[in-house]
Amino acid sequence: MIEYLIVFVAILCIVIGTPLFTVLAIVTLGSIYFIGDGMLTEMIADMFNAVNKDVLLAIPFFLIAGQLMTHGSIAKRLIDFAKAIVGWVHGGLAITAIFACLFFAAISGSSPVTVIAIGTMMFPVLIKENYDEKFSLGLITSAGSLGILIPPSIPMIIYAIVVSTPTHIISVADLFIAGVLPGLLIGLLLMIYSVITQKKYTFLRKVDFSFNQLKISFKNGILALLLPLIILGGIYTGFFTPTEAAAVAVVYAFIVEVFIHKDLKIKDLPKIFIQSTSMMGTLFLIIVIAISFNQFLALERIPYQAAVWMNEFVNSPLMFLIVVNIFLLILGCFMDIMSAILIVGPLLGPMAVEFGIDPVHFAIIFIVNMEIGYLTPPIGLNLYVASSIFQKKIGHVIVSTIPFTLILLFALILISYIPSISLFLVEMFR
Repeated sequence: MIEYLIVFVAILCIVIGTPLFTVLAIVTLGSIYFIGDGMLTEMIADMFNAVNKDVLLAIPFFLIAGQLMTHGSIAKRLIDFAKAIVGWVHGGLAITAIFACLFFAAISGSSPVTVIAIGTMMFPVLIKENYDEKFSLGLITSAGSLGILIPPSIPMIIYAIVVSTPTHIISVADLFIAGVLPGLLIGLLLMIYSVITQKKYTFLRKVDFSFNQLKISFKNGILALLLPLIILGGIYTGFFTPTEAAAVAVVYAFIVEVFIHKDLKIKDLPKIFIQSTSMMGTLFLIIVIAISFNQFLALERIPYQAAVWMNEFVNSPLMFLIVVNIFLLILGCFMDIMSAILIVGPLLGPMAVEFGIDPVHFAIIFIVNMEIGYLTPPIGLNLYVASSIFQKKIGHVIVSTIPFTLILLFALILISYIPSISLFLVEMFR
């Protein structure tokens, strides 16, 4: 009975708009006191131990690096480079937008930031070059969601922290490399759709290919393109850890934007640091409370019991993935990715292991589901970001993203049932 009361109180708090960290604290305290051994000091100890995790330091560093890049000229340089590569193809500007989103997502690690940075530049250009307005709106909104799948990704770091168990530790580095092929797959599917659907518009202008322009744009954008290679290369050659890679990203972004590109001034830094600190303060509090709740679930063996219960209805990994994908797609309509990872991840992750699913593979499935959640009402964050920056009604934005959401669903099926898409590079580097 008390379990239902805790759930009811949590739902009530969410409905009335209570901050997430407060909801998590109520659930954790209530669970430990009424269901567990009642020792509330355990929550404090768990939170202290959570702060001691080295990988947690990667989050503020990547946040600061992303803010530095966002306030600089990286987005424009990436667009110019992508346009020089594929702008001459029919539908080339659409492909340019997807390329730019892929590149910028690998730098910012944030989906909404990618929509804002690339969208504000590419959407007016697409409209000016006679691309269908609904297509352009849906494309930018959807391609921007790649931000959480292309490494470095803050949601991946958080997933690795809160879902890891003493027996199944999930490596941030493994998640980073596992996201590369799924991200490229989704990008490729979006490009194919763009070329096919825009081919009928013969009046679309194409950019003449120029090797000289390609050389210039590559020279201007090389420092931006090198950052993901430096981060992933350094991690997988063992030169530095994911946390050290995040610190390298900050120093690199600072030097490039302030001293080489000179698009940021020293006087701009306090504003950037204040924005990053504000984001980190709220996020860290949520994470440490969620880790305490995760410890409670593990001690009470709730994921194992849930897996046993599900075994009565689900008798194969295939059926488990079908049920979980449906559940996560519905969840993504009502919950943002951070909340889903912190609240649901610690429950579903160990259950997937019980069904024999690789934890890294399941993590990518989880994140792709939440990526689709960025495009599904009523909570889809990218929908509201696009509605705001492009000044379009939210209903119009939702309709424009439907074809692209279906493409993402098709990609989810492939990623779910072909594990090698996620695990091939991981196993190769291992």
